[in-house]
Amino acid sequence: MLKVGLIGAGAIGAVRASALAKSKDLELVAIHDLSKERARAAAPNARLFDTAEALVDAPDIDAVIISTPPSFHEDLTIRALGAGKHVLTEKPMAASVAACRRMIEAAERANRVLTVGFNHRYFKAVKMVRDAVQSGALGRLSHVRAYAGHAGLAEFKAPWMYDRDVMGGGALMDNGTHVLDLVRYVMGDFGEVFGYESSAVWQLKAEDNALALFRASSGAIGSLQASWSEWKGYRFHIEAYGDRGMARAYYAPMMATVITMDKPGGKPRVARHFFPADILREKMQGWQSTVILAFCEEFADFAALVRGDPGSGRIATGRDGLRAVEVAHAVYESSQTGKAVRLSPL
Repeated sequence: MLKVGLIGAGAIGAVRASALAKSKDLELVAIHDLSKERARAAAPNARLFDTAEALVDAPDIDAVIISTPPSFHEDLTIRALGAGKHVLTEKPMAASVAACRRMIEAAERANRVLTVGFNHRYFKAVKMVRDAVQSGALGRLSHVRAYAGHAGLAEFKAPWMYDRDVMGGGALMDNGTHVLDLVRYVMGDFGEVFGYESSAVWQLKAEDNALALFRASSGAIGSLQASWSEWKGYRFHIEAYGDRGMARAYYAPMMATVITMDKPGGKPRVARHFFPADILREKMQGWQSTVILAFCEEFADFAALVRGDPGSGRIATGRDGLRAVEVAHAVYESSQTGKAVRLSPL
């Protein structure tokens, strides 16, 4: 098992610690948080470090998981890579495109694995959508559309979570970054981005709603909305349409629909999946229980990459993290200029 140090024991860091306790691939041996009490509560058996730098430099740690605000990701990642550690950092990868690129360059220099925590790729319903597209069951992909929203400021536990200087943006860099990654994960890399941002609801420097259109190199098109004014509560969905069917993933609760046909307009075969055991588990143990399962699968793929094995192929690499930030910032640029933004190949 890889020996892992965790930096950050806040809301998501604590869930990471719970997942590490269940992991068959990673062992949590060290932790740092600005609150020693919070760190000890998250990982009572791990060695407690007074500083993140001391943890990163410890010689008996193989990898580091970074669960801090995004403004700290670059410095901690580059230091960890320079110390010979593999790194898994939370989303968004960093607040700026330039920071993401520097992180990737550091990983290449150090010949170490760098991944980004887009754990929604491991949700059962999302797997069904991606696999339906990849298998050809939907025919030639036409378009993808996605949405992610929550109720905004009431959802945030700290002001930095809606601070554009820390996050690099608003809704699109917060909940939107997950579905932004999923749209690209399903339809392929983007060549062109167009979009708008708005701060009409909360009157912040960061956008509370963003709308984006994408064109993939394959010719498929995509649309996305990220919102901080979803008054019905947290939810996201992604739909993929081909010329012979469609697939839809929805959460929460977890649901999936796959429709296939022999030809365009043919008789549809409909398969609906409701995951009652997962829904019941969340009722009893909270949404964290679903995220823990996703994290454990992500950890298995992370360990596989360290061994030189691609694993399931679902884990998000540093380049995936870079692209998500590039696309979000392309939406901001497009909103200001009123023009589409062309992306350079990765």
